[in-house]
Amino acid sequence: MTLAGEILIVTGPPGAGKTTMARSLVEHFDLAVLLQGDWFFERIVRGWIEPWTQPSHQQNAVVTRAMAASAREYATGGYAVVLEGIIGPWFLDTFAPEVDGVPLHYVVIRPNAETAMTRAVERGAPALVDPEPIAKMYDAFAALGDHERHVIDTSGHDVDDTVAEVLARLEAGSLRL
Repeated sequence: MTLAGEILIVTGPPGAGKTTMARSLVEHFDLAVLLQGDWFFERIVRGWIEPWTQPSHQQNAVVTRAMAASAREYATGGYAVVLEGIIGPWFLDTFAPEVDGVPLHYVVIRPNAETAMTRAVERGAPALVDPEPIAKMYDAFAALGDHERHVIDTSGHDVDDTVAEVLARLEAGSLRL
């Protein structure tokens, strides 16, 4: 399977397994780049606002555009780009125009709430481990309307199962935005 020159956004709530799955997924492409959304937030050295809070909207929009611009550059260079992070559908209107027509795919990795919470809390700092914002972010991914077709329920899946399902859905074209 090739994803050369295209972008796949891997998203979901904290503890969904996005990073683990994305690291495994990129191994299936000849030329591939893995971009981690957290890295873009970590570059803010002064004035960082917790991205799950209401006052962070402007910051999050800037970071989303930076992620999209980086992804676009790699994709136009011929790489398969896998971008993982918390990029809810509410950011797609900010992200999509920045990729300037590069084919864009979107998958939401979403285990059940208990699994996500357990994984998120157990991974430890510096990752977000506070149950309150984790639960709020899980709820934000709980009912995605038109984007529900992009969800993979990973409850009971291992990494290989999830990667296989993502690859099959990419091949079928069902993750394309």
